[in-house]
Amino acid sequence: MAGPQTIILHHYQASPFSEKVRLALRMKNLGWASVETPSMMPKPLLVPLTGGYRKAPVMQIGADIFLDTAMILRTLEERFEIPELDLPGHEGLSSMVGAWTDGKWFQTSVGIIFGTLGDKVPEDFKKDREKLSGRPFDTDAMAAAMPMLKDQWRAQLAWIEERLAGGHGAGAGSWLVGMKPGLVDVHAFMNPWFIESTIPEFLEACFKSTPRTADWYKRMKEIEGQTPETLSGEEALKIARNSAPRLKAAKTDGEMQGFEPGERVAVAPDDYGRDWVEGEIVIAKADRIILHRFDEEAETVNLHLPRTGYMVRRV
Repeated sequence: MAGPQTIILHHYQASPFSEKVRLALRMKNLGWASVETPSMMPKPLLVPLTGGYRKAPVMQIGADIFLDTAMILRTLEERFEIPELDLPGHEGLSSMVGAWTDGKWFQTSVGIIFGTLGDKVPEDFKKDREKLSGRPFDTDAMAAAMPMLKDQWRAQLAWIEERLAGGHGAGAGSWLVGMKPGLVDVHAFMNPWFIESTIPEFLEACFKSTPRTADWYKRMKEIEGQTPETLSGEEALKIARNSAPRLKAAKTDGEMQGFEPGERVAVAPDDYGRDWVEGEIVIAKADRIILHRFDEEAETVNLHLPRTGYMVRRV
């Protein structure tokens, strides 16, 4: 039965960023509760928790709300240390790899997938993504660029093959860093999974020239974990209302803009989905910012966001 200490993941099945977190939960063998959230706005049961942030996934533990995949993965490692995913050799490197897989490689995947789907993409989905990105969602342009995008996608997949072929832990049966799968593997898994979910024949064609990567991907897919409990959005909101955020000593550390605890600020992604979230600073330091806020439906919550990839300004 889900309660204030339950890991609650607000996600939808087709989301590649959600799959990254689901994979980490499987690898850590953690129990969790699943809340299916819409892939498009409106998200009336999620926005009260997030203050306007609309991307998936969002992780909730009681009245603590964790936004962005990077913050979610960091929190899972900090709160649930065993089994460890930030293994020796993965520290720092996993964040660098994640910046590539979530950025350059993901955008190439998007172009290929939606260029393939073309007219099958619903108009309301296109309009939603145009509002999210701030630019046209042109599936015709994606389709026209697809031959070049496929070349780029396979070239990036080849980096994984190169890593598996060389140095420590090389050969079939190995992982990207060392002899156990960790966060680098979690990040690298996302885009092949995304491509396979829509155009598996393209992934298979790429695997013909990357056999070590094909073997690695197969082993990643075989990792099993606990079956999640199903939870409604209303139940998740009720858990937030009946919980209090985890107590944190208010602190700012070497803030470049001179932020102080209790100061009201707004935070938004620096790439797309720039919905500014407002709250009072609880903690601000180099790797994260925690905001305290009140919502009539969720009541008192703390929002946890990473600093990399996010802009912070005074309100």
